[in-house]
Amino acid sequence: MARKGEREDRRRKLFKTVRLLRVFASPNDGRAVRVRITNAVPDDRLGDCTQRKEHYLIRLNKAVVEGSPDAVYLVLAHEWAHAVAWETGAYDHGDGWGLAMARCWRVIAGEINAGDLPNVRVD
Repeated sequence: MARKGEREDRRRKLFKTVRLLRVFASPNDGRAVRVRITNAVPDDRLGDCTQRKEHYLIRLNKAVVEGSPDAVYLVLAHEWAHAVAWETGAYDHGDGWGLAMARCWRVIAGEINAGDLPNVRVD
């Protein structure tokens, strides 16, 4: 079990990654993507993404965030890819979702970052 300071560091790093995704992998439909860490995710899921009228909501399972710090980034990329792909009508894990997942993972892996665009701050 991680200590309180370690958990806070993990959350800070996670939400810095969310800010990067907002810059480099936002849905083109203008809706924001919000991310919540919660116990309310069903037991059979690591996370989920839902469409709302004015935004997308990604819920990450608190147990994954606190217990699997590396896995949470894969779950975040997976769910964020749904938000990006839905605007094109891709509701499954097909080609549209796969392309969105690749873009999200490139941001998370550091292949696309703030240095790629002038005058972009993410902190």
